[in-house]
Amino acid sequence: MITIHSSAMAALIDKRQPLDLIDVRTKQEFQSFHIRGAQSFPLRELSAAKVLQGRKREATEPLYIICNNRVRASLAAGMLTGAGCRHPVVVDGGMETWVREGLSVVFKRPFWDFPLVRFCCELMELFRRPPLVTYESPRVA
Repeated sequence: MITIHSSAMAALIDKRQPLDLIDVRTKQEFQSFHIRGAQSFPLRELSAAKVLQGRKREATEPLYIICNNRVRASLAAGMLTGAGCRHPVVVDGGMETWVREGLSVVFKRPFWDFPLVRFCCELMELFRRPPLVTYESPRVA
């Protein structure tokens, strides 16, 4: 299996290199944040034939695959290779490493990211916590 480090992938994107990048995380994961230009093909619904037919680049060019941490991308690479993909490349570390390294993502502002909603969530969490001091009755032998 061929891999590429996230910083090398980011460099290709920054240079505006034409490339095919598919994200095999769930639709919800993709919608919350993703790499600009990535196409969503959730692993559970992945049709290798559909991915290969919809490519922008030649079949001899790399097809980059990303998921959350590399596991699903590796599975997808195997499926795509079996369907005739000549050069699948897994983004090493996935979106976890991508985000940890501070690389650029497109994200949708979640509903809870508003000050009043966040404050209410913090209050609810505060009241859900166990008390700081608890009383335990002595055990009788």
